[in-house]
Amino acid sequence: MKFKDILGLSLGNLKRRKWRTVLTVTGVFIGTISVVIMLSLGYGLKQSMTEQINSFGSMNDIMVYYDGSDSSMQITDDKLSEWEELPFVSSLYPELVIPVDMEQGKWALSVIIIGLPEDILSEIPIGEGRMPSVANGELELIMGNQMICDVYNKNTYEYPYWDNNQLADFDFLNDTVYSKFTKESSVKVDDNGNLVNTARKKIIPIVAMVEGGVEEYSKYSYAAYAELDILKNYIKKVYKGEAIPGQPTDRNGNPLNYWVYLMATVRVSDKDMVEDAVAYFREMGYRVDNSQEWLEETESMLNIVQLVLGGIGAVALLVAAIGITNTITMSIYERRKEIGIMKVLGCDISDIGGMFISEAAFIGFLGGVVGVILSYLLSFILNVVAGPMASIALEMSDATLSVIPFWLPFVAIAFATMIGMLAGYFPARKATRMSPLLAIRNE
Repeated sequence: MKFKDILGLSLGNLKRRKWRTVLTVTGVFIGTISVVIMLSLGYGLKQSMTEQINSFGSMNDIMVYYDGSDSSMQITDDKLSEWEELPFVSSLYPELVIPVDMEQGKWALSVIIIGLPEDILSEIPIGEGRMPSVANGELELIMGNQMICDVYNKNTYEYPYWDNNQLADFDFLNDTVYSKFTKESSVKVDDNGNLVNTARKKIIPIVAMVEGGVEEYSKYSYAAYAELDILKNYIKKVYKGEAIPGQPTDRNGNPLNYWVYLMATVRVSDKDMVEDAVAYFREMGYRVDNSQEWLEETESMLNIVQLVLGGIGAVALLVAAIGITNTITMSIYERRKEIGIMKVLGCDISDIGGMFISEAAFIGFLGGVVGVILSYLLSFILNVVAGPMASIALEMSDATLSVIPFWLPFVAIAFATMIGMLAGYFPARKATRMSPLLAIRNE
């Protein structure tokens, strides 16, 4: 028999038993949807997390920290000059961290001001306002877009956002914001046992807000930013010889004449040298973070998640395979006379088996195609309905919950077809072994 004859017999039999075919195909496309959607959820999570990690900085950047007691390892300007001579270093910059308390009417919050070089400061995405003017030498701040979440009522110590999911009436850009720098001599304890900063109020202009809403997290969301050298000069005037928080002092508590930085970002000249650079600083005793390592660890974890989700979906497809086996088995019993006549007429055994395997394969193929089409529809609905909730949970903007890669539909259809063929193999094998005389007599 020719292949088209076998295919014609298979399709004809499926048409004669429409409802059985429809029910079996339904089981297959439900299984296909389960596999595609489960994998798309894992793929979407992986893509969203990868985009978030990439937004934290270049893969060539490594963040070097030191918070130990060995002063020779502190990150200072002299130390940075030494690191600049390392063969794998393309460029680097430090971050100066200064704490400050801010007030506006009954509202208050604690803020970390991070000093950055002018070229790095200019990379911060601005949502409202303008970039700080460096030319005039005046200290101006860029405020993180999620700092409003940490504003509290200084009379009741209630946090509107965290307690009631409401934003405080605190306008960083348009209202006067008073700042107090913490000094040892200015910290007092009030009648209720709370620490109170009694330092003199200062007005530091806030000229811009980081791009994004309160639900959109980025590495710039929870701090204020200023130009490094301007911040240094301002802080020297504020403390006037007193100890600066986080900065070195002598045995008598007097400040030393150099700056210590919380961290330094080292940009490696070649991506292939990032691993060696990380190992170098860790061997020296520094704590090192790198987006590439985060990405590799995240991908490894999410690959396991995808495998688990795919396995859950495969269970549904396995159940559908059992349905295909049952359908083909019933078809064989109903067509025993036809099988017997084909054998008596000398039809090749492989053609008889191929006829039933073709039926099973077509059921798998049709269920796979319908399942893929419906998977795209369901994926769209998931992204529209549950996407915003996923964005909040992952603390990122526009997180895509379900992503169907271009190769997945083809693999899903091929897999469903293969499952159909495997499910029809054993019933087909039984048909080829059936005695023709016994089949005709039983009929």
